[in-house]
Amino acid sequence: MSASPDFAAIIDVCEATTLDEAADRGGRLGWPAAPEDRDWRAGFERHNGGPVRVVGWRRAEREGDGLLSYWVASGRAPHRACSFATDRPGLLEALRDRFGPPDTIEEHGDIVSAFWRRGEAEVAFTRVGTSSGLNIARPG
Repeated sequence: MSASPDFAAIIDVCEATTLDEAADRGGRLGWPAAPEDRDWRAGFERHNGGPVRVVGWRRAEREGDGLLSYWVASGRAPHRACSFATDRPGLLEALRDRFGPPDTIEEHGDIVSAFWRRGEAEVAFTRVGTSSGLNIARPG
């Protein structure tokens, strides 16, 4: 199965080096902006001890159809990260196309997890059933 072309653009958003760059790339997806999750922000800021700036998009109203967030955090663990969740197939293949074979991959029934370290970036993929998630993080 070939990777969806949308996944390449999503990974481009996740590889942005600044919030402004991520916002620009994310705007090109044509997805509506996701409403701010104030509970997530408040919990994250309590946990990390500093402010976080976030942009996000939702592919459609249907739950599981694509939720993308990019944030820059300061505090105890300054970092920038990107998270994407979907129930569409092809994300793992798109990650392999971009980053090559994973450094580690584990499969247990319908659960798959894969991890890449590329420079300072940590790329983590998890699939449970038809739901997939991606997280790409870098030091702040």
